[in-house]
Amino acid sequence: MSIGWFEKFMNFIGLSDNYEEEEEEELQPVEVRSRSNKGAVLSLHSAPEMKIIVVKPLTFEESEKLVGYLKNRKPVIVNFENTPKDIAQRIIDFLSGAILALNGSTLKVTAQTFLFVPSNVSVHSGEIPGDLRERFFHKLDQGGIRDR
Repeated sequence: MSIGWFEKFMNFIGLSDNYEEEEEEELQPVEVRSRSNKGAVLSLHSAPEMKIIVVKPLTFEESEKLVGYLKNRKPVIVNFENTPKDIAQRIIDFLSGAILALNGSTLKVTAQTFLFVPSNVSVHSGEIPGDLRERFFHKLDQGGIRDR
């Protein structure tokens, strides 16, 4: 029996009354190959360790080393307690010029202590209670944090 065009159309769209059972084909297992050159997996929560350099310069020649730290994107705390005033002023001027060139910033922490940070570090300053400030800087003076 010949199928007319209407029945062919109804079969095509799936509305036919004639159902033919289809033979089920056996499924063959497929081999899955994994990529041998996988990309590196990076954790989003692992930030590189930030080191802060703390120094007590005695000569102007040490300022070049401090600029090197800033160029390597490391913050520097400079304590001028034991530095002669004229040398301290020259170091501050030199580091201020370097900070300007590196788009960093400077923060005066105490009368004789300054924080110089490169552009990758942001500093939010607020009022530190006097006793907490003195305990922190007393610890710095006793060698609690060292230049590495």
